[in-house]
Amino acid sequence: MNTAYTSILLLAGLLMAAPLCQAQAAARQTSAKQSVEEIPGWLIDFSNLEPEKRDTYVAHFNNAKQAYHQSQWIECIAQLAECEIIVRGNPNVWNLRASCLLEQKYFKEAEQELQRVLQVMPHDPVTIMNLANVHLACGRYEESLKLIIPLRDTLYLQHSDDELLYVLDYRALLCYLKLGQLDKVKAIASSVSPMADTPLYYYAKASMDLASGNRSEAIHNLNVVERIFANNRACIPYQRALEISGLLETAATTQTP
Repeated sequence: MNTAYTSILLLAGLLMAAPLCQAQAAARQTSAKQSVEEIPGWLIDFSNLEPEKRDTYVAHFNNAKQAYHQSQWIECIAQLAECEIIVRGNPNVWNLRASCLLEQKYFKEAEQELQRVLQVMPHDPVTIMNLANVHLACGRYEESLKLIIPLRDTLYLQHSDDELLYVLDYRALLCYLKLGQLDKVKAIASSVSPMADTPLYYYAKASMDLASGNRSEAIHNLNVVERIFANNRACIPYQRALEISGLLETAATTQTP
């Protein structure tokens, strides 16, 4: 294997976009079996840069990922812009920028970025998850389910991490709640016990409480799950999905004074 090809494969591993949660990161798989003909043009352009510029590019991208995990959305987008000054066309840049736009509730702009990614990586699980989030945030619950359910089935057959499947289950649960399909909501909620090593049980209960107007019980369950998983980031994808679903705002505005 020639040096240029080796450096391209190493870069592909480095430039995996920071997803919405650690569980989603497990879904990203970079194939080391690509032929030279399958290598995208932006990676070839990168390999032709001077070593200093390659190092600068990777540094900016790593800074962007760090800023994302620190919820510094504007700084993340700024670092990604620096990447594109050096080399354009990296779909991981678009995906990470879409994640930031989604966090800032720029849903239309996030969707545009994600559609760009899907044109070159149509089966990328992180992109599909992010687009499902956009649909959820925009009230397009059936469209969100059309992405979530097939993706979950695919990842299940690939023996993906259980927590990743739980995260997808929770997003489906939120969509079913919004659609009033309570039988499917209850099926997901009853699929895990409070002893399971996942926040799904408590977030499912909290979401059902919010939907029924029982905000105090919902807050209790959210406080419990935060204490149980206080030392890791497991709650992050659930909390963000809950926030973009609008259930928290709806419960707050309909609560009796």
